[in-house]
Amino acid sequence: MPITSVADQARSYHLRQQHAQVKSDLTRLTQELASGQTSDMTRTLGGDYSALAGIERSLRLTEAYRSAGAEAALVTSSAQSALATVQAELDQIGPSLLAATGVGVSHEMEIVAHSAGDRLNTAIAMLNQEVAGRALFSGTATDTAPLITGDALLTQLAPLAAGATDAADLIATLDSWFMDPGGGFETLAYQGGNGPAAGFSIAEGETVSNPLTALDPPLRTALMGMALTTLVSDGQGPPGDANTREMLEYAALQMIEGNEGITDMRADLGDVEARIEAAQVRGDTARGLLELERNALTSIDPYSVATQLQEAETRLESLYLLTTRLTRLSLTEFMR
Repeated sequence: MPITSVADQARSYHLRQQHAQVKSDLTRLTQELASGQTSDMTRTLGGDYSALAGIERSLRLTEAYRSAGAEAALVTSSAQSALATVQAELDQIGPSLLAATGVGVSHEMEIVAHSAGDRLNTAIAMLNQEVAGRALFSGTATDTAPLITGDALLTQLAPLAAGATDAADLIATLDSWFMDPGGGFETLAYQGGNGPAAGFSIAEGETVSNPLTALDPPLRTALMGMALTTLVSDGQGPPGDANTREMLEYAALQMIEGNEGITDMRADLGDVEARIEAAQVRGDTARGLLELERNALTSIDPYSVATQLQEAETRLESLYLLTTRLTRLSLTEFMR
């Protein structure tokens, strides 16, 4: 029967402790070498987390600004795209209609004006777009489409066309309906808010918003030209070739004028986009610097860790060798 002394038990316990410690060191050092980051933050920072906490807070704030900037960029780029489509529709009909009225041939005017209704519907659909749950041209009422449909708009205008005595009368009536404060467009056609949409905080102390709404005069002017063209194309309004030519010429000029105004609107929106991009660049730079600072606090010296890892491996090999020899120890081996 083998006899195990207290000294043998103590030595066995000590060896197990040594094995566990070395294995723990190997795991820690391997992880640190792979990640490049310390696994014992308290030891590395000397127990003072204030600098690291400040850096982490700044990184979270920078990320929040970046997220807001990305959403702002999406909204403004979508608004730009919508306005570009509206301009494309105006480019297709305004100049051509003006040229046709200059020739004065009824058939040519009818051909050009025939597409006005579809173009009006496309323009309104573009202005009624939503992006990320926000209506683009509704101002403060971002949960509501800014305009009624093209058909609903024409329904509102039909009685005005029917009651007009001549082209000048209808033109004056529509001009008042679309452009006057508190007129038909603002009370019956526009469903959005009166102020600009809530802004996006894209940097500390810097907020941007989409400044445009469907109430902006260039859009109202363009829509009036398209609506008047559609009414005439549908046979509504004062009859007679002279009236038709006068109304279509005025409508063409309104569409061209509105188109030019939309170019200015897009330039204003471009200024907002430039501010967003500049803020994003500054944010990316700041984030990079903060990450460098964080790494300086939490990173390890790879050469030092590699050396420690090699030493730990050597210790483990030595322990295995010692354990093997001890397990083979006998009186005969001891006497040798």
